[in-house]
Amino acid sequence: MVSVAVVIPYSDRFTPPEMLEEAKASVADQSVDTDVIVVDDVDTGPADARNAGLERADARYVAFLDADDLWAPDKLERQLDRMAATGAGLCVEGAETTLDDFVYEVFVGDRSEVTSAMLVDTSLVDVRFETGLDRGEDLLYALEAASAAGVCACPDLFERRQHPGSMMATGLDVDEYRDHAKRFGYLVSERVPEAQPYLPIYYTQLYTDLGVACHRYGDYDRAVTYLGRAARISPHPFTLAYLLRSLCYRALPF
Repeated sequence: MVSVAVVIPYSDRFTPPEMLEEAKASVADQSVDTDVIVVDDVDTGPADARNAGLERADARYVAFLDADDLWAPDKLERQLDRMAATGAGLCVEGAETTLDDFVYEVFVGDRSEVTSAMLVDTSLVDVRFETGLDRGEDLLYALEAASAAGVCACPDLFERRQHPGSMMATGLDVDEYRDHAKRFGYLVSERVPEAQPYLPIYYTQLYTDLGVACHRYGDYDRAVTYLGRAARISPHPFTLAYLLRSLCYRALPF
């Protein structure tokens, strides 16, 4: 019988204990054998905690669950069946996808929540979470795993829950966001060959987002700088419109 190790990073700074218990109960409800590994991430962070869980896991298949999320009762069974049918080393939530489409969606599209859906076959995937990223380490892991061993998908695998103290509710300032996003883009470009065609889109989006944020903060000089960089990469109409707007506000402050 297949057994799945389930790694749950946990910090009571971000997740109430009762939510952790509910998450663990959703694991206990699975139709396959599981071994729950809760790792304290108070001092180390979720990337180190997930890596520690991977090292402790004594199973071919490893799944990840955030302590504030819940699994559908048949999540693991459906994923294992799909992985057996496709030979993929990674299974995530969603409609069936190609590797190219998955890389696009994660890197420059709208797929931003993957952790609690991921099931990996460690006989095919030998990847670790990047501890140097404050955010996006789960996306980088998913991209690397998919690139190494292929990806498949199943619908309706988990319920995402947020609360005021969750890590996702905290924000980064413009400079922190810029540094993080540039580091993320660099690591993806180095480790995921399938992402290379989408680098111009990524950096156009990044500098546009930075420019829009600076404009909203009233820092029109920086807004013009970032939006100008984005426009030089790709003159998207939205970028050009905001660039013109920032130029006007800089010349004639409202």
